[in-house]
Amino acid sequence: ASVPMYAKNRIRHSLLLVFCFLLTAFHAAWAQYLQNDEDQIAEAIRICREKLAVDPHFPKIQHSLAQLLDSQVDQQGHDLATEVIDLYRMVGRPSQQTAESRLPPVKVRFDALARAATIADEVLHDTNMAVELFIEALHLDGSEDTESTITAFTIVMPMILSSVLEGGRGETTIAADGSVQKESSNHNQLQLALYLCDYVAVKCPNESIVDEYKGATLRKMKEPHLAFKSYEVALYKAQEAYRQCNRDVNECAPLLGIYIKTSILVSAAAREADVGPDEQMEYLRQVEAHIGPFTDERFFENLDEATLASGREQVVDLYNNMGIVEKKRGSLAEAKKHFLKALQFNPKDGHALVQLASLEDDDALANVKDLDPNYVRALFDGYSSRFESELVDVLQYQGHTLVYEAVEKAWKKLGKTTSTIKKIIDLGCGTGLLGELIANNLPAAEVHGVDLSQRMVDIATARKGNKGQDVYTSVNYADAAEYLSNLEKESVDAVVASDVFIYIGDIGPVLDESAKSLAKGGLVGFTVESYENSQSKNKSDNDGLKLLPSGRFGHSKSYIFNVAKAHGFDVVSWKKCVLRQGSGKDVNGAVAILKKK
Repeated sequence: ASVPMYAKNRIRHSLLLVFCFLLTAFHAAWAQYLQNDEDQIAEAIRICREKLAVDPHFPKIQHSLAQLLDSQVDQQGHDLATEVIDLYRMVGRPSQQTAESRLPPVKVRFDALARAATIADEVLHDTNMAVELFIEALHLDGSEDTESTITAFTIVMPMILSSVLEGGRGETTIAADGSVQKESSNHNQLQLALYLCDYVAVKCPNESIVDEYKGATLRKMKEPHLAFKSYEVALYKAQEAYRQCNRDVNECAPLLGIYIKTSILVSAAAREADVGPDEQMEYLRQVEAHIGPFTDERFFENLDEATLASGREQVVDLYNNMGIVEKKRGSLAEAKKHFLKALQFNPKDGHALVQLASLEDDDALANVKDLDPNYVRALFDGYSSRFESELVDVLQYQGHTLVYEAVEKAWKKLGKTTSTIKKIIDLGCGTGLLGELIANNLPAAEVHGVDLSQRMVDIATARKGNKGQDVYTSVNYADAAEYLSNLEKESVDAVVASDVFIYIGDIGPVLDESAKSLAKGGLVGFTVESYENSQSKNKSDNDGLKLLPSGRFGHSKSYIFNVAKAHGFDVVSWKKCVLRQGSGKDVNGAVAILKKK
């Protein structure tokens, strides 16, 4: 029999009430559970502290307390992080007063020191302390856990090598007794890195990554021939590991990725060691014969998504490096073929597109309006340590000054006093050149930086103004448009970008999000490199936007005026200028100011 509609509605209403009751009861129970859990943790912490106050040389209790407090480090910050590190260090390096029966297993001690190092790096941002702790872990007697050793090694080596890149800050050496000693020169840092490579190679003789890092260290020591030999050893080990893999394709694919990577490194090292282009290319051709699992669709269904994506990135790098070898020996047609192959696997790959732009291949650059963010991120991560000295001192860069002066002039023209400016967003803030100008001249304003490079974010975060104040209220690691999209509507007075849009290309999405976050009459101030297309018939001309041979985007005046209008802005000013020097010549551009309608 059919059920009357009023009865159905009563049933639905009753079910809804029951559901709401159950949901409310669940939330209450869950809140009580969390509270009980927090109470139990607090009680456990109290008990551990009491026991250690009476018996301070008890690694098991120290370890328990460290783990309990570790769960609260993110909320409580610096002071608690320091205590947790000290506790983990005591577990990893028990005092001489510790009874032998209480000594933790070597694996527990290793993991404790490694965790302390991670907290030092990620919470305290103290790279020097992190290096010390990882080295202590690697030097524990009886540690035969290859996986843990390699994990710690691959974390600490970039820290050491980057400290050389950044001018030798926080150098550390190892004394004969295995204790950590601090020194002050890049030479000692490199000797430390070389020592660790040799030390870990004894523990892990079949790991190609150890020889790879040894090659990287020798490159920094200006020993190209020795670096080449180390990379060759790494390649031999990677090649053998892959060839001997007879397991599932998902298990062998990562080994193929390592084989591709080391082949690329050997080829590049060969070039630096003055080995001829034929031999350089041979290393790459040999591995090219094995890339089928990452390029042949018949293998794809057997590979997990992450492994396939990583493998195809390696294939892109392989073809880019093949293109570079051909380009350097003057075989430009062959070079183009390899760069185009790279684009088959990633149509937005920055390396391939920039190389094709340098070869002025207009057909390949048709419809190119942006670059892969990963390319831009890697570019500036690698450039960060010398960015400011080269840009300002060598290339006489003026973009930050031009933008600030143009914005200030626009405010005056619009009758806006600087005292009313509350919030400014510095897109692509880099090391903080533009942010510092703003902070020094507008001390009452909040300045929020955003950059796609984590290393740039770290440098900008530490930047101080002329009175010792922090330049930035916050510095955010994010894509420009994405960051703007998360801001409160109409909460910003100005968005500025100095030499940023030359790497973004199509600025429509950024202007769209800027319009939403800007208050009425808010400004966008930025620089662009010149590209005038009035006579252009090139396929790579996207209505006044083009990837130039420099590897940076050029924007025409008409492009800027059109895109501004399309996204709700008026152009307040457009002034031609010289942005910097490049290859001994002026790099011409313009500084533009847009006002939200």
